[in-house]
This record gives sequence, structure tokens and C-alpha cells, in this order.
Amino acid sequence: MRLYLKALGIVFLYDRNIGNPEEMSKKFSEYFTNVTENLVIEKLVQLANLKEIMDAGRIYWAGIKDDFQKVINDEEMIGKLAWKVFKDHSAIEPSDEVKSLIYNEKKVPWNFPLMVCVLYK
Repeated sequence: MRLYLKALGIVFLYDRNIGNPEEMSKKFSEYFTNVTENLVIEKLVQLANLKEIMDAGRIYWAGIKDDFQKVINDEEMIGKLAWKVFKDHSAIEPSDEVKSLIYNEKKVPWNFPLMVCVLYK
């Protein structure tokens, strides 16, 4: 029997050199539904849990200013950054478990690399 972790929030990480978080979230808004659907399909979050996260507003954007290419290729670094962003914005301390979907800018309609991280209780 597989136990599901309860997701607390979602953090979007991207290259800060392409824009500030407000701009990026606005550019990305039309694709948000597709990406959250992928999170459910990949079993990173349950649908009911996703609704809770959205209702609570625990979705954050953060741009990586330095060494973006190094970060996007390092799962541990991605997890640590997402954890810090989530804790700083929500004042909730998640578990160390962080799962991510990484999107290559050449394969997505929004045309920039993106790491979508789910944090758990």
C-alpha cells in the first residue's frame, strides 16, 4: 500500500534574468491548468489537495539569480531552494520531501525553463 504525502504548496522556480516573479506568473497563467494537471497525473499532488493549496494561496514564484543552469541540473539544490522559498513566504515548515517537474524551454509553449516543485507536510 502506497502512502500519499499531503502536499502543502507549490513553488515555481525560473531564471530571474528573464523577468520578475509577477511578470513571469502573468506570462505563464494560461498554462497553469496544464501544469497542475501534470502534477496530478504524475501523482505529485492529489486533486483535492491541489484545490486546498490553491484556495490557501500557497503557490509561489521565485527567480534564481545566479547559476541557473547549475541549479536546474541539481535535484538537491532545486529541493533546497523550493523549501526555502516556501518557508519564507508561508512561515510553514514543510518536510524535507520535495518533488519536482522540470520543463525544458524548447518543449513547452511558454518558452522558458521552469521547475515546478511540490512541498509536503
